[in-house]
Amino acid sequence: MSFIYGIVNLDNKPVKKEEVHQLASAVTDSVFIENTTIEGSYALGYCHRQDRDAKAGIYKSKDVTVLADIRIYNVDKLKEIFSFETFEEAFAKAYLKWGNQCANHINGDFSVIVIDHRSGEVFMFRDHIGARPLAYSFEGSKLIFASHEFGIAKSKLTEVLLSEENLLSQYFRLPSTYSQTVFQNIYKVFPGHFIQFVTDDKKHEEKYWKPEQIVENKKITFKEAVAQVRKLLLSATHNRIEEGKNGVHVSSGLDSTGIACILADKIENKENLIGYSWTPEEIDVFDGIDEKELIEIFAKEKNVKINYLKLSKNEHMKSTLIPEFEKMNIELPTMKNAGNDNVKTLFSGWGGDEFLSLSTRGTFNHLFFKFKWWTLAKMIRFKGIKWSLVKAKVDILPLLIPFGLLSPFSGGRNKVTKSKLSVFKKPFVEKHKKQIFEKNNKNIFGYGDRRQFALNLLYNMHVTERIDSWAINAERYGIEYKYPLLDKDVLEYWFSLPIKHTYHKFHSRLLYRASLKGILTEKIRMRRDKGEGMRIAYTQQQGQNSQEFIKNEYLSIAKDEHLPYFNIEKLNELAESMSNKRVLERKRGKINGVPALYLRYVKLVKKYL
Repeated sequence: MSFIYGIVNLDNKPVKKEEVHQLASAVTDSVFIENTTIEGSYALGYCHRQDRDAKAGIYKSKDVTVLADIRIYNVDKLKEIFSFETFEEAFAKAYLKWGNQCANHINGDFSVIVIDHRSGEVFMFRDHIGARPLAYSFEGSKLIFASHEFGIAKSKLTEVLLSEENLLSQYFRLPSTYSQTVFQNIYKVFPGHFIQFVTDDKKHEEKYWKPEQIVENKKITFKEAVAQVRKLLLSATHNRIEEGKNGVHVSSGLDSTGIACILADKIENKENLIGYSWTPEEIDVFDGIDEKELIEIFAKEKNVKINYLKLSKNEHMKSTLIPEFEKMNIELPTMKNAGNDNVKTLFSGWGGDEFLSLSTRGTFNHLFFKFKWWTLAKMIRFKGIKWSLVKAKVDILPLLIPFGLLSPFSGGRNKVTKSKLSVFKKPFVEKHKKQIFEKNNKNIFGYGDRRQFALNLLYNMHVTERIDSWAINAERYGIEYKYPLLDKDVLEYWFSLPIKHTYHKFHSRLLYRASLKGILTEKIRMRRDKGEGMRIAYTQQQGQNSQEFIKNEYLSIAKDEHLPYFNIEKLNELAESMSNKRVLERKRGKINGVPALYLRYVKLVKKYL
């Protein structure tokens, strides 16, 4: 649990002490301890909560200085190659041995800065999936970096401007450049990449983790794959357990509950394992699956205490308006509860159904374009005509009809509708019309390439965007997240498997289910749906009952605080119509009131610009 920060002057001019302390103050929280080192043209530092051990450190030698926010899970393997006392020393020695490809030899969660005294170069590295955040600003010869972009912006050491492109991407859920933060000249480091800074205003960015180059091993049988996945999953989870209290998400789904079961079997003292669920303790009316019944079966079988979601009035909407909480702010109450329970590590099953527990989605496409039509016929017979027609419409037809007349799978993208456009001024829409109206014809499934489908899911960055947001906000509560299903060894093994194992016998997620047989609660292991009727109904209820809160928040905005490219007359009209008694129209693309995103951006601008 740590944040890192620093300034490097590539022109070798001394770093100003007041600038370093300005940056440190902006990155840290009131309950954090600050550790800063200033050495001529560079200054490096890290901070952490007073009641938590630092997970970052600085290593110095005559050749390199390394600042690392790091956890390593293949320690034994590295110690066969070189000795080390700390993780930052391990990274330094890896760099000295393998150069800029060193990060690919480390299975861990990290963001690292390396200053090479021999060449004068500076490197920034980030782990393969982006478990630890890292942002930077580079202008002229000055490199400013920190664990999060908000610290850099708050420091005022660089010009801070709002990124209009990022705003539109979030509002319309458009494809976006991951590295672009909400601030125009502050960027994120891509996961699995390093950036090399050499001289004034020059940098080189390169990808070091390349799962697309992993060769498929066609000799691996399904039985062998099940055994090895089980072994890797147990290792990935066990290696991330911390002393003291650990928390885990429990949703009644395969991924989170699978990790929870592995933890429950490993941690003997159940007082050191607490489950956290987004499902409420109770709700009067809901449709669909009662996931709490499944959660309770797990809890009883594994003897694990579950903390269910309990929100105070308008709490869900208040968390939505936090400027720094960009993705899945429903997690905030869990962070608070885990912090109060003195949990240090919170396990999540996030990312599982993109890779290891990938469902049969995209299989129709794969079999059709690979000309595996006999196998496809078997699948149609197994799944039924109705299912097959739906899949053909999504997986196949958009790729057969020319000129993009039928859009492919949109991956959850919202429609650009007249209703949604109405909140912006016409000149602003005209200025960004290419971004807003450019048709997204990206074929996420690939032409018969199921491996490419998984890679497309990886590189659309939605997995890392959530990880970023949780990492930044969890730090203040003294917790950090662990994602065993995104472990580097687990993912690399998955990409080496014969792709047919991912749709074995046409059962969804069978590889994952089989690997956890005897570990995962059986009723959950064999469930065929992902329904969470109680959670969905509770979240919708919170949104319905927060309309007047949003209205009052909007009406409290001072005239000079409104964002200049929004249509205030339209927003006023929307605010006037808002009431908790009015039933919200849950129609895609329909604006029911003042967008919460607008209120969040107003707070963002007021706080940082």
